[in-house]
Amino acid sequence: MSSTTYKNVILVGGAGELGKHILTALLADSSFNVTVLTRIDSKSTFPSNAKVVKVDYKDKNGLKQALTGQDVVVSAAGNTALSDKLDLTLIEASVEAGVKWYIPSEFTADTHHPRFSSLPFIGDKLETIELLKKHQSRIAHTLISTGGFLDWGFDNGFLGFDISNHTVNLYDEGKNYVSGTTLPSIGKAVVAIIHHPELTLNKRIYIADAVFTQQQALALFEKYSGKKWTVKRISTDDSLKQGADYFAKGDIMKGVQAYIMSAIYCQQGASDFRGKTSNDALGVKTVSLEQAVKEAIERSKADATH
Repeated sequence: MSSTTYKNVILVGGAGELGKHILTALLADSSFNVTVLTRIDSKSTFPSNAKVVKVDYKDKNGLKQALTGQDVVVSAAGNTALSDKLDLTLIEASVEAGVKWYIPSEFTADTHHPRFSSLPFIGDKLETIELLKKHQSRIAHTLISTGGFLDWGFDNGFLGFDISNHTVNLYDEGKNYVSGTTLPSIGKAVVAIIHHPELTLNKRIYIADAVFTQQQALALFEKYSGKKWTVKRISTDDSLKQGADYFAKGDIMKGVQAYIMSAIYCQQGASDFRGKTSNDALGVKTVSLEQAVKEAIERSKADATH
């Protein structure tokens, strides 16, 4: 088992939406010694069985000291940290500290897909990948493509489904395939990847709970909500233009969503992982689309009663 080689794992961004689930999965595996690296001024709290190290992210020597003795760095750094080039700083510090393996904050569509790599906010991720490839002889890496976050993206409407108002934005008629993974499944996948270096070192790994079309998801949302949904149709080309318009107006969050929808819901989009996923090889069980939709409807009903 690889855990003898990769026993000491340090997680960056462990308090974030995704990071919490990765931390839970790491702590549930007794073969790892788990440390959380966090900002010196962080007020976040963590489970008592996780060692917490606070550091000034701009202090490279401090980072190097914190990373010394670690086998694997897993970055779940959020967008703000990525725009501050945190992954780049961490990679350089990891190389100097003798870390063996770096898993950057990818966890999205295939960032090398032409529709995705051309988006204006993906540059930091691409820069990270280039730096890891440059240092490949000194530190291994694994890039994890997950598609959209199914639970998070259904709950907040990011993926185009507005549960509380029973409306959906169908992109390109909702007929193209897209992949998605729930946050707990991503956490389990990270653990499985560390346990299987022979399958995952210096590779891009595709993970998905479900590969589906928006039409398939809509049918399930109507089934479990018991309502006929209002459908708004939009082309992915128009969504791409909307993203540019939002960015021009300074509405970055709406722009990011419009840009991502244009890249994932187009034909052979950046999250179409058909025939590419490694769930079976890694032993990562999947959550069905039906289950994900059913649970999203249940969470929405529970929220409405509070």
